[in-house]
Amino acid sequence: MDPTTDFFEGLNHRPPDPLLTRVRGTLRFELTQGEKVEHWLLVLSAGSVSATQADRPADCTVRTDRGFFDLIAKGEANPFASLLRNRVSVEGKLLLYSYLNHLVPGPSDAHTPREWARERGLRR
Repeated sequence: MDPTTDFFEGLNHRPPDPLLTRVRGTLRFELTQGEKVEHWLLVLSAGSVSATQADRPADCTVRTDRGFFDLIAKGEANPFASLLRNRVSVEGKLLLYSYLNHLVPGPSDAHTPREWARERGLRR
């Protein structure tokens, strides 16, 4: 499979997330590849996240190039920074889009803050 499909399908197997318990809403992703548009629908409800390939209205619509979303799905591009750089466009409830940062993997070379502090002798 490809990174985007792996990302969306992997969301269906995540356990409920305590940080998302108060979040409810839908995000529609329109991923373009030439003339073709691929649609994904994310449903956030009380900590649970589910994804399906559906083309229906949502609280927030996200548009970008399919190849660029592959970078987001792999953790090589930050969703919010991508919005600020005009690589992604968002319509509707921007707050829902901000939760995408919590769902995508971090950069492969990222460190947890505790590891970083231990490596520098700042924490035991």
